[in-house]
Amino acid sequence: MRFSLFLFSTFLLLSSGFWDGESVAADEFPYDAELVKSLVADSQKKGNPGRGAVIYSAPTNACLSCHKIGDYGGSVGPDLSEVGKKQKLAHIVESLFWPQRVVADEYKAVAVLNQDGRVFRGYRIDENDSTLVIRDTATGKSISIEQDDIEAIRPVGSLMPVGLLATMSLQDKYDLISFLADLGKHEKVSVAGINALLLHSHGHHPETFAMPREPLEPERWPNWQANVNRDRLYDFYRKQARHFRDVTPRPRLLAEFPGLDGGKDGHWGNQSEPTWADGRWNDTDLGNLLCGVFKGEKIRVTRGMCLRVGENEQQLSACFDPDTLTYPRVWSGGFVKFSTVRHGFMQGLQQVGETLDVDFGNRDFLANAKTKRYLGLYRYGGQIIFSYLVDGVEYLDAPQMVNGKFVSVIAPRADHPDRDHLGGGEKQWPQTLVVQGELGTTSPYAVDKIPLPRDNPWKALLYGSGHDFLSDGSAILCTMQGDVWQATGLDSGLQKVSWRRIASGLFQPLGMVVHDDQIFVIGRDQLTRLHDLNKDGEIDYYECFSRALETSSSGHDFTCDLWRDSEGRFYTASGKQGVMRIAADGQSAEVVANGLRNSDGLGLAPNGLVTIPSSEGDWMPASMIAAIRPEGPILNRLPGQSPDGRSVPFFGRPGGDLKQPPEIPMLYLPRGLDNSSGGQVYVDSDRWGPVKGQMVHLSFGAGRAFLLLRDEFDGWIQGAVVPIAGEFASGAHRGKFNPRDGQLYVSGMAGWGTYTTDDGCFQRVRYNGDKPQLPVGFHVHENGIRIDFLNTLEQAQIADPDSHFVQAWNYRYSGAYGSPEYSSRQLGLRGHDVLDVQSVNVLPGGKSLFLEIRNLQRVNQLHLLVTTGDEQEHDLFMSVNHLDKAFRDFPSYQPTDKIILPHPMLADLARPVVSTRNPFNKAIAAAKPLTLKAAKNLMFDQTELRLPAGQAVKLTFQNPDSVPHNWALLKPGTLQKVGEQCNRLISDPQAAAQHYIPASSDILAHTNVVEPYAEHTIYFQAPSEPGLYPYLCTFPGHWMVMNGVLVVE
Repeated sequence: MRFSLFLFSTFLLLSSGFWDGESVAADEFPYDAELVKSLVADSQKKGNPGRGAVIYSAPTNACLSCHKIGDYGGSVGPDLSEVGKKQKLAHIVESLFWPQRVVADEYKAVAVLNQDGRVFRGYRIDENDSTLVIRDTATGKSISIEQDDIEAIRPVGSLMPVGLLATMSLQDKYDLISFLADLGKHEKVSVAGINALLLHSHGHHPETFAMPREPLEPERWPNWQANVNRDRLYDFYRKQARHFRDVTPRPRLLAEFPGLDGGKDGHWGNQSEPTWADGRWNDTDLGNLLCGVFKGEKIRVTRGMCLRVGENEQQLSACFDPDTLTYPRVWSGGFVKFSTVRHGFMQGLQQVGETLDVDFGNRDFLANAKTKRYLGLYRYGGQIIFSYLVDGVEYLDAPQMVNGKFVSVIAPRADHPDRDHLGGGEKQWPQTLVVQGELGTTSPYAVDKIPLPRDNPWKALLYGSGHDFLSDGSAILCTMQGDVWQATGLDSGLQKVSWRRIASGLFQPLGMVVHDDQIFVIGRDQLTRLHDLNKDGEIDYYECFSRALETSSSGHDFTCDLWRDSEGRFYTASGKQGVMRIAADGQSAEVVANGLRNSDGLGLAPNGLVTIPSSEGDWMPASMIAAIRPEGPILNRLPGQSPDGRSVPFFGRPGGDLKQPPEIPMLYLPRGLDNSSGGQVYVDSDRWGPVKGQMVHLSFGAGRAFLLLRDEFDGWIQGAVVPIAGEFASGAHRGKFNPRDGQLYVSGMAGWGTYTTDDGCFQRVRYNGDKPQLPVGFHVHENGIRIDFLNTLEQAQIADPDSHFVQAWNYRYSGAYGSPEYSSRQLGLRGHDVLDVQSVNVLPGGKSLFLEIRNLQRVNQLHLLVTTGDEQEHDLFMSVNHLDKAFRDFPSYQPTDKIILPHPMLADLARPVVSTRNPFNKAIAAAKPLTLKAAKNLMFDQTELRLPAGQAVKLTFQNPDSVPHNWALLKPGTLQKVGEQCNRLISDPQAAAQHYIPASSDILAHTNVVEPYAEHTIYFQAPSEPGLYPYLCTFPGHWMVMNGVLVVE
């Protein structure tokens, strides 16, 4: 217990700096003989030397950089090959936790200052009246120094910094101690096993593997050889897990996902703005109505409703503003056009033609109105009639062309000359377009293709943006271009599917709900209810059901998806406001969540759970799914010292100087799996396989579907996705179940980055009757994970822990665009940590198994490859936000003391939002270029540099190592002084903000901390005084061996 409190204090210091400015140096914990006894006893009882060997060899711990075991390791510190045989266990413990307490004479380092001002550091090898010989701590080379040339000698002591074990778990410490105690005896770990592990680990780099890019199951990816997928890496995480599952010994750190399309084309892969440039919308017959952000000369109308009046060559155009109930622009000579940027979606409706001056007469009743509200528009053939309330009176407004001039005829409804045109006119789009579907063949879920009517008389583009179903089973589909279509003939064979256009002109609709055969469509301007007044199959009245949402004029603020709860309230995701709940009568709306980025959809479960995807970007380290309960307490809230009392869940965007941490998403999604997330749908069908009650997640970027599992307890929720089905022809936006056949239908589109081939799609995910073995639930414990399956499991098929594979990584919450995949054990180290599975057991009932993972912690991303039989593997990608108490009901259960580390978000928040600005970033003209690199074994590749006094220098420090490093130049004779300050930064919560540079006037120039495989360039003037100027890496624990000298001549 005493040791647990000691460790907890250390962890608290490392993780809570975001909430207070206190810092405690790592060496402030005094020596404690009782604590040593406790550590000795507990490590003998609880330590696992095999795991300790893995901990010792991990590049994150840097033990190999300084110590040798057998033929592997550095020579900075003592050779440990027989330390367990030669040293008492208590001495080993003391050396780890209090390294300066007892130091062997041959490892008492000294610093030697000579008459020229140079400082040499190393271990005494030999000394007589004339010469002192030391072994340089960095290079291992012998250095002879004449006694008469020595100005001073200062003892340094042990080069092992205090506090380097502070970030290890309690169990890791026990394991490391037991491993060291076994060295030289080899009672539990063989020499051959250690050598194999150290040979594999000595490189200090994440392990890579050669992989073909093609999918493991090509039949599920019919378009894998299409041009858009020419560089795509399929199944990276499963291939990685399969490869290293079969490697002995397993490495502890694996390479991160290399990036979209292999990473060679940058963050976004081989797609870019030219890829998404498309001007075909300009070829479409737009008819006489289109809503959008209108952009004319010196004018912008955010909720513009652009219309045409007249016929043939005599047409005029106008923009109606439903907010002011006026026509701010009328023009002739054309209608509107679109830019080619991102298919025309980004830059609004651009006026084509010359502006006209129109006299609208006396409209004081509008200007002086106390209340006014837009109600909707009627379509009567080619005529548009607007309806609105002014001071409680309903008016009709019929724009038309009279004698070549634009006229707006306004009158109260009862008196309007066109009042008889409100019941619907002749069909505008009488054509029926018939297509033949294509059935998929995969099992247990097949993806059936239902072609869209692309070959249509209007050259209308069909970018599917939402859909739902009428009670007769026919589908209603909206498109991003503003059309609404109806599809009939959705039977089992899909041999004769008929499409009809039933509405047009909406403002980028991206969601739809059909309730009691009433059609609701959400656009960027309003929630519209569509009415077929004369029952001819076309929409005659576009009712403005709700204008409670704000409309953004920005090209990238979309309003996505639409769901309706049992009380009649609607949910949608506004790019401007957040997740919105619209009242059942449409008259008001409230924000129920915010802090998201480009949420392309929602999901709604019957119990009130709302799921929300968010796209990777600034303050969104990866695509993710958030979860809220608008009627319940806020889920996934981290504690904060100064809560701001916010009542609405906030998921982190924008970040900055937050008083309270953001809410934690239910699930992060790795870029190699889903680089742009679509919506979710609750499975309410009992004809879609045995997964009723689950949810399905759709990926816009990858064009695929996943089962979305939920684990909710203690006010926390965490999710996992399991890949199912195959690929869709377009980026998947929306999913809805057809009440007639009980199958899932998916609509999607192009528009921005997606690995799919078609402009739009409408497809059916059909259950074919097979009985799949699928994970359908999970629950996370301190010591492992329970996974629930559909079918019975056999202990003999799952019992071998080595047949399963677990890897973990974190993301970094910051203002950068997305995040690399970082080690969960070492801040700043990129890669995946491999976690050991100690045992696997089938639980009572036979349909659940428990993976014992004793070293499990909260992580942003956990990938499990679970084997349940011959050729039966299951990928689960989950986030571990919260851990239940240890699971005990299995034969090999062993109670262990375990400290649960804080959520990784707290570590990110402890890092500075904005780092201290480096004063040496400013360029100096004609500076001499100089390159310095980090080398293996915590060294610089050059331990001596030479420059003329006063020389302007452009220094580029490159870090090809797997741990962070920096470079700092010091005043002569200050290496030891500054180095000791560096060691104390290990527990300083503000150290990262300062790039681990101590506050010291002895530092003359420095780089930022350079993360693995990166570089940083600075500019400075070499000192004007000749002399020997030490330089070092100030990252805690590195300086004692990672140093050199600049000779200024």
